[in-house]
Amino acid sequence: MAKAHRHPETRDVQLRMLLAFGGGLLVFLVLAAIGMKLAFNTTPRWLPQPANVSPEAPDLQTAPRQDLVNFRAEEDRQLKILGWVDRNAGIARIPIDDAMRAIVSNGLPDWSQQRSATAGADGCALVAAAAPRAPQAQTCRQQSGTER
Repeated sequence: MAKAHRHPETRDVQLRMLLAFGGGLLVFLVLAAIGMKLAFNTTPRWLPQPANVSPEAPDLQTAPRQDLVNFRAEEDRQLKILGWVDRNAGIARIPIDDAMRAIVSNGLPDWSQQRSATAGADGCALVAAAAPRAPQAQTCRQQSGTER
């Protein structure tokens, strides 16, 4: 008996097609990366960039614990001082201890009664009693004609 001649299978993988697919995939990925960079690079090119600022390496806190201690110390200092927040609007800041004592001794104001009182003619008295030198009190007295 003669041996049958066997041929290698040629239908499974074609090396040329595999290399073409791999090359095409590589070209697609490179073009996609370039396209993404062009589409989503939002850095304005017309603005001059400072020499010491780098978006890749932002400035970090060198001593975060000390920064927190300083921040809290400043907050505590603000809670203990007397001063104007907005002088023109008549808004002042009082020390927190004084504010707590005032609340304990006088209680919280009843805003519903003050709203109805300010709607009437006696509203200026409430404003003047609460903050006599405030611009709101002067405006109220001018509008009601009781300027002293």
